[in-house]
Amino acid sequence: MKFTVIMLAVLISLVPLTVLAEDKEVNIAVDDEAIVYMGRWRKEDDGMMHGSFECGLILRFTGTGIRLFGKCSGNTLIAVDGGEVKKKTLSKNSVLYKQLENGEHTLELYSDGQCDFPVIGGFMLDAGAIVLPTQKGKIVEFIGDSITEGYVNTNDAGRFGANSYRNSYAFLLGRKLMQTYGMQFHTIAYGGIGIARAGSPDPLTMPERYFKEREYVSSADGATAETANAAVSAWDTESFIPDYLVINLGTNDRNLDSTRVTIALYSFLKKLNNTYPEALIFVMTPFIGGLTENVTAAIAMANSDRNILIDTDSWKIPAGNDNLHPAPAAHERAAELLFEALEPYIVDTPGDAPTDAPDSAATDVSPDSTGETINLVPYIVGGAVILAAAAVTAAALIRKSKQDKIRT
Repeated sequence: MKFTVIMLAVLISLVPLTVLAEDKEVNIAVDDEAIVYMGRWRKEDDGMMHGSFECGLILRFTGTGIRLFGKCSGNTLIAVDGGEVKKKTLSKNSVLYKQLENGEHTLELYSDGQCDFPVIGGFMLDAGAIVLPTQKGKIVEFIGDSITEGYVNTNDAGRFGANSYRNSYAFLLGRKLMQTYGMQFHTIAYGGIGIARAGSPDPLTMPERYFKEREYVSSADGATAETANAAVSAWDTESFIPDYLVINLGTNDRNLDSTRVTIALYSFLKKLNNTYPEALIFVMTPFIGGLTENVTAAIAMANSDRNILIDTDSWKIPAGNDNLHPAPAAHERAAELLFEALEPYIVDTPGDAPTDAPDSAATDVSPDSTGETINLVPYIVGGAVILAAAAVTAAALIRKSKQDKIRT
């Protein structure tokens, strides 16, 4: 009897603690498996998750609100339940959404632009709320320069400003692929960078920068640019493996030697093919034109059925007021056309194509950056890259199963 009374007293004493626990907000750790990180994120010694390039994340949860905790920072884009995107500058314990309809919700959070580097420490939900699993779909990764990054001329900028990922065709298309096919997306881009030309002020080309953990910064914690960037680690390509890559480079290479650009793109494609052997790689010609022959020749030399040309010349995507960067409305049109070009591959990923591409003559060779011998004939004539018969044949083999579906 005495034992029963004691146990009853213990149970009664626990009731207020249980009620109190249920009244507390729910803490979601920054490395919780329910958070789907898209792109390049890393957890640092401060316990915070740091993002690079145009990274993003998805989190499904219940309740009526969600906020961050910790000393968060960075300019971001956020949306809930697939709705309108808005800008949000993060600060300590930033409230992202409140007074939502009680139920299930999906949060999206992205870096707003170049070098915004979002930092988060975790999430807080309503008392009694829970996180929900998110099915991880296939991954598409966009690679480019300031156009892909989302820069538009200041005279064309709307409410999102001149330097916002929200302007980019890559962001618009990425969200559409997410909402239509449940895909993830991410962008690796930097203003001024090219295939064979270094960025401004980045001293690296995109084939070099791509394999770094983050984009170039002009200064960090009082260090010089050289000191800050010398410490940038190589990116662990096993930590985020894309199923599709979409490359839109070359706008900043137009004044370079044509052969140099072709070899640089060829070398980049070869390295990407080796790094992601299962991925399809779509290589766009620049909206501004002028490099179709270079791109086609590089694809043919790489000789892989997984490298696919998307010729944008007929899209007629106009440049904006600076005669270079498309305005937001042109980005929207580019996203629509690119969706039409990619969709056949997404809904019906092709198997291995024939590998009987024509052999090239073993003359007039040049080494690439890896020391591999490259045959530039019949691609180089008189110092200019041309669309040779071999390139036409290879491109036809690459696209033969989808040629009638691509709309350019």
